[in-house]
Amino acid sequence: MVKWKRPLGLAGLSQTWPKVKGLPWLSCLILFSPAAFPQALPQINPGGVVNAASFAQPISPGSLVSIFGSNLAATTMTAHGTPLPTDLAETSVTVNGTRAPLLFVSPSQINLQAPSNLQVSYSAYTQAAVVVTTTVGSSAAVQVPAYLTSPAVFTMDGSGCGQAAALNISADGSVSVNSPSNSAAPGDYLAIFGTGLNTYPIKDGTYATGPWTTTSVPGLTVHGISAASSYSGLAPLLVGVDQLNFQIPNTTAEGCAVPISISQEGLIGPTVDVSVHSGRGQCVDPPIQSYGQVVLTKTVSSGTNSDGVTETLTASFPSGPGLTPPPQQLIPSPGSYIANVFALTSVSRSCLSGYPQLSAGAINVQAAATGQTITTQPTPASSGVVYQQSLPTGFIAPGQYNISASGTPVTFQGRLSVGSPIQIQTPFPAGTKISSSQLFVVKWTGGDPGTLVKSSLSTGGLFDRYDFAVADAPSGSITFAPICVGNPVPAGNGVVCSFGLTSSNNAQVVVEVLPAPSTATYVTADGITGTVQLSWAYRYVFGGLVLQ
Repeated sequence: MVKWKRPLGLAGLSQTWPKVKGLPWLSCLILFSPAAFPQALPQINPGGVVNAASFAQPISPGSLVSIFGSNLAATTMTAHGTPLPTDLAETSVTVNGTRAPLLFVSPSQINLQAPSNLQVSYSAYTQAAVVVTTTVGSSAAVQVPAYLTSPAVFTMDGSGCGQAAALNISADGSVSVNSPSNSAAPGDYLAIFGTGLNTYPIKDGTYATGPWTTTSVPGLTVHGISAASSYSGLAPLLVGVDQLNFQIPNTTAEGCAVPISISQEGLIGPTVDVSVHSGRGQCVDPPIQSYGQVVLTKTVSSGTNSDGVTETLTASFPSGPGLTPPPQQLIPSPGSYIANVFALTSVSRSCLSGYPQLSAGAINVQAAATGQTITTQPTPASSGVVYQQSLPTGFIAPGQYNISASGTPVTFQGRLSVGSPIQIQTPFPAGTKISSSQLFVVKWTGGDPGTLVKSSLSTGGLFDRYDFAVADAPSGSITFAPICVGNPVPAGNGVVCSFGLTSSNNAQVVVEVLPAPSTATYVTADGITGTVQLSWAYRYVFGGLVLQ
């Protein structure tokens, strides 16, 4: 283990770095196969160019990338020494025409470092052309989404999900691999290793020999609690590998699979796990907790790629150690106005815990007024089962609905009262121009006492920013007021007014009618530790707007 005496902010701690052979997660970068194979033209699998840690897209400059396909090389070979070669076993790879440094090649997989000159946008994914060339010829160019960053953490089993490649850092500077049998305690320091964070450029195919920081500090959460990193940057002696050192918050929940997520420049990577126990050593999971949600939603869209009316039923019954349902008060109180909310965008893959979504068997929903009954069957998924079904147009309307399930293990029966929709009075046809310097008003009629209307104005696109406001449904309107700054004297000069959102030709206005939290419906159920929430919503989506 190589140690760099760079303080972590706590006396006695030092920043630590692993040697290449010190952690088994590096096996995800090296596969072993027979020595030689007959060849044809190399072929890249659809979606087969991914981040080497998460196996997700996009890729990013300087990150480690894996390519999956066939006939990618005539033999299996691993690079030795740096700078990494751009030709290995007579196989090469170009990304937008630039040869990429290669770590490993085989007939079915190549591991490489994306060139640091890869051109990317700060506001949207760009497309990078990837081509594999062997002595037989070149593959067809495959387009892969690329962005400034692609945050990801290596995992111990090389799958991109599960136990993170992480080191416990003791107060004396010694380190050990974090695992269920060797947990860290709340307040301890951890180092996690990944790839795809945007760092200051270093020569392609080489490693840092000392601290080499990221261009911006990544966001880091531990079981939903923000944690500040004491170091974020390249891991010395490892090409393209990132390292984050951080302190586990003292209030972090304990367990064998405490979730960690990393984000940077608006993009959030898949969630991975670490083991946390106050006594260190063997982790102990809290008791399994579970709850349920069933939601009826009617959506009316215009100016979008899916215009028209859709009605859906969705349901979920998650379970896991210490799992708690979302807070009941998810909606701010009427009169609230929240500006410039930034929604993180997930990469193309997510990770789920080993505790599946439970099944309630067939869920029956009966409209009391008509007697019409819809039955939704669970669909098997990697997460257990999922429920999502389109309903006949007109099925969701004001009135009572009997909702029941008698599956295994979840059984429940309850009644949901669906409120009235509203009628939007403000026209928002596609192309409508909205000025950030003027009041923006959404008007409607209808709505029941005890229900809320939430309206949002968003920029749309990959990295969505939005303002939203909440009102009692009977109030009939919501006003978005720009924030003005500057010197108002002389009148009209030097004053800038804005919603805090960037200009967009693909802005959206979404108006939702929701039950107030105080009127939420919860029913008891067998087979879960919590309750099942029954809910409804009307959504009105107006797309293709111009925010100036």
